[in-house]
Amino acid sequence: MNPENKRAARERRAAEKEREKKRKTGKLLALIAVIVLAVVLLLWGLSRSGTSGADKSGQGSETESQSQDGQNKEQKDSSQTKDQKTSGSDTNQTDSAKTDPGYKAQKGDTAVIHYVGKVGDTAFYGGTGDYDLKLGSGSFISGFEDQVIGHKKGETFDVHVTFPSNYRSSYAMKQDGQADTSRPITLAGTEATFTVTIQEIK
Repeated sequence: MNPENKRAARERRAAEKEREKKRKTGKLLALIAVIVLAVVLLLWGLSRSGTSGADKSGQGSETESQSQDGQNKEQKDSSQTKDQKTSGSDTNQTDSAKTDPGYKAQKGDTAVIHYVGKVGDTAFYGGTGDYDLKLGSGSFISGFEDQVIGHKKGETFDVHVTFPSNYRSSYAMKQDGQADTSRPITLAGTEATFTVTIQEIK
């Protein structure tokens, strides 16, 4: 074989090797892309279904040589997932019951309320607003939350309370909702009436 033919044969073999290398690299990249896409779709599907799914995706790749401890952990995780699903459906049932027009607010519920507070016939600054009140939290004046319990969405009613003796003072409220600083009101130890409307129960 003459030197030119040898060189041409070497170049052909080198070109074939390069094409084979590119073909293998392309196959590898395609395989990686498919795996990444599968993982993304799996994670997206799990996030849409609201379950962690970590145990489910791991079950398919487990081998028969898995230890007994691993199997016990899997059973525990599976039972926890079932409990979580049951708990979630109970929550959904409770949430749908709260939208029923006859549902009465209970301790532990959040009542979205609008309130207007008055001392005598005078509305006071800071005594009017909207609030998401967690019933039983003790975040309002003593006795306030207890009087909201048992009322329904859409109801308007009066709540009667006595401010604590260390409560701050306020001012009468103007028509525009601003404080009338020329008319101070002592709230400490004073009886007040709040007209409350339940806008929503969560």
